[in-house]
Amino acid sequence: MHETSMHGTWMHGTWMHELIWMVSGWLMNYLAHSVVTLTILGAVAWLGDRLLRRVGPQAQHRMWVVALLAGVLLPLLPAPMLIRYFNHADAGAAGGTAAVTYHMIAATTAHWALTPWLSQMLAGAYLLTVLFSMARLLWRWRRTRAMVRRSAVLRSNAASRELMEDAARRLGVMPPDVRCSAKTRGPVVLGLRRAMLLVPEGFFAAEGFGPECKDDVSAALAHECAHMARRDYAKNLLYECIAAVVAYHPVSWMMRRRIAETRELVCDERAADTMGDRPQYAASLLRLATAMAGPAAQPIHASQTQAIGVFDAAILEERIMRLTTDLPAVSRTRRIAMAAVTACALLAGAGTAMALSFDVTAQEGAATAPAPEKIYKVGNGVTAPVLTYTVDAEFTKKAKDAKHQGVSIVSCVVDAQGLPQHVHTVKKLGMGLDEKALEAVRQYKFKPGTLNGKPVAVQINIEVNFRIY
Repeated sequence: MHETSMHGTWMHGTWMHELIWMVSGWLMNYLAHSVVTLTILGAVAWLGDRLLRRVGPQAQHRMWVVALLAGVLLPLLPAPMLIRYFNHADAGAAGGTAAVTYHMIAATTAHWALTPWLSQMLAGAYLLTVLFSMARLLWRWRRTRAMVRRSAVLRSNAASRELMEDAARRLGVMPPDVRCSAKTRGPVVLGLRRAMLLVPEGFFAAEGFGPECKDDVSAALAHECAHMARRDYAKNLLYECIAAVVAYHPVSWMMRRRIAETRELVCDERAADTMGDRPQYAASLLRLATAMAGPAAQPIHASQTQAIGVFDAAILEERIMRLTTDLPAVSRTRRIAMAAVTACALLAGAGTAMALSFDVTAQEGAATAPAPEKIYKVGNGVTAPVLTYTVDAEFTKKAKDAKHQGVSIVSCVVDAQGLPQHVHTVKKLGMGLDEKALEAVRQYKFKPGTLNGKPVAVQINIEVNFRIY
């Protein structure tokens, strides 16, 4: 394993300045990676969604959840880990340096040169977007809690209690606490630990729905009990928190919308199966939608809860079509094959996104400003560059076989953009290790040295220590 040290005095900036530099760099790399990852996964998931229509809404829902989680989590993996995943380690290095060949990444990585000021501005804008999304989610949650506090305990009659208990028994859940509120247009399931059903005033009154009241109320209760059985309130809150990290990306909006829509389709399937009459359940949905969308209905933001989901005309049409259309039966083997194809496509998309990593820190060969004419040395007000990124130098097979080890000293000029220039060896080690040291140092990245607070070119020496353990 090789070790690197630099000669000179290290920068004595404040810890806050160093923290801002480090955090902004991490945020910019995550932002760049997530842009690519979400775009690729969104396209694959969109195609997979159409393939899985014949399999069922449960498979579609799971696929969208996996795509969202992958889009958020994959960009968190550090670039060196991704490179090691897609590039095999040098077999000749076993027993010596744990070296990794970096040939693939040179062809698949886009290097973007950004000034520190622009990088920090973009990182700050991204962070504000995340904070705004979390604040909006918190505001919606508090608004929902306020609606619950202002609601009243529903004093139901024997018939309504029987309907509630029957629906809960059919879906395998405990009957929830039922409260009524004038601020909701339809039944809403709330609660993390114990479910609570919030219904509009007069929901159980026969005059509210006409002669089909019992069937309509039973359909609505079965749908909400399906949400309770799936613990959708807690899941929805979790997905919203996760999606806030990538709230800037339009693909994340599509993913969240399709997760919500397929969740309603899944609950429709379960509710209709327990009622045993899919056309009757679909008719009840239409009557409920008509009643809840009337002029006397109180507005409520559909994204605050999963609700019964009758407020979106597009998804309501899809739900009715699913319930009333007799699709040709698909064999279990074919369903498994379709799901496997979609899973493989998602894995391939994730692999492509991982390989196409983007580094927004200036790299050698990127479009950067030319190096300053004057080259400084550390001291007399000139601070030393700070090493921010390294790569492992490889042992040559010749040196490993001969158990040759030691220190190769490399000299370079770190320019005002933090790039090593004029890289050359000042103390040779031999057996090809000096060339390997030069290859590694050329890929290093630095926070440039400064004079009176301004970045300048600074000459330094770097020790690349080759050791066999």
